[in-house]
Amino acid sequence: MTSTPPPAFEDPIGLAIIGAGLAGISAGRLARRQGVTPLIFDKGRGIGGRLATRRATLDDGTVLRFDHGAQFMTARSPALVAAMAGAEAANLARRLPAPPLHGPSLHGQPPAPERDQPRWVGQPHWVGMGGMTAIAKHLAQGLDIRTGTRVGGVVRTGRGLWRLEDEDGLPLVQARRLIVTAPPEQTLDLLIDVLLPEGWRRRIASTIVAPCWALMLAVDEALPLPGPRWRPEDEAIAWLGDQTALPGRAAGPQSLVVHATPHWSRIHLEETPEVAAASLLRELERLIGRAITPRLIQAHRWRYALAEVPLGSLCLADTGTGIAIAGDWCIGGRAEAAVDSGRAAALALIG
Repeated sequence: MTSTPPPAFEDPIGLAIIGAGLAGISAGRLARRQGVTPLIFDKGRGIGGRLATRRATLDDGTVLRFDHGAQFMTARSPALVAAMAGAEAANLARRLPAPPLHGPSLHGQPPAPERDQPRWVGQPHWVGMGGMTAIAKHLAQGLDIRTGTRVGGVVRTGRGLWRLEDEDGLPLVQARRLIVTAPPEQTLDLLIDVLLPEGWRRRIASTIVAPCWALMLAVDEALPLPGPRWRPEDEAIAWLGDQTALPGRAAGPQSLVVHATPHWSRIHLEETPEVAAASLLRELERLIGRAITPRLIQAHRWRYALAEVPLGSLCLADTGTGIAIAGDWCIGGRAEAAVDSGRAAALALIG
């Protein structure tokens, strides 16, 4: 990532990208390789979207890291395989064998088959050394990303340029091409004043992206779990991952990430993190059949986490006006889907 001064507003740039998650980063990487220098904006303090790692410090100074978004990512395209191999060579990522996401049940019963199990079979799982954000930072090397910058609106100018404005309506940049990688609802809000190609708004609005509450938990006494990665058949809990078992993690108490199911997350969507954390802790106690005394407990809400009804195509792109829309929600909920979508958007606009 770079921190050069922003370009003069009067001088249009080749490509602006909204969102520095995997889709935006991947679009930026490909654009730069094609000779177009992108400028990426993200409202958050960091990059990577759900490729996120949260640090928490205990009373004794122990620092814990929780991958509270994506727990791993796969890589199948040659470009992404090469990028992940580079991250591994730089000791920023580690390739793990792909075990079944279903572990054995706590009571020894064989798990029900996972509905979409074939997409994971035989695929190595890549994890970041010390946190999944290490992968995002590796992929974003050399890109100009302006974090902490919320784009409030997009306008198509009479000169055929894309003007990005902040929340106060002040201009940020003008670009010849634009890629939007926000979730579908936010994408429609951003482009409310833009004349989009016929059918785009209907297709975007027809997608369904489910929320997810993530519980981060540290306990002194290790919990009796069937394995380090567990996808139980449960109405409330969709996934449980032992962060202590991941590479590059310091020794300390058992650290867990628990992802709630879409159904549970929708019911508790507007609760405070404190209330949601307490509620999800009770669900975990019910699931494992014992009380839990947490040493640390936090919760984070991902309002847009899992594409239940995706767009059905890699991206939307209109080369005539130079706009594309991308994101994992276009084709599925995998981290790799965001990479594929972002690359497709950049290819469509730049070639």
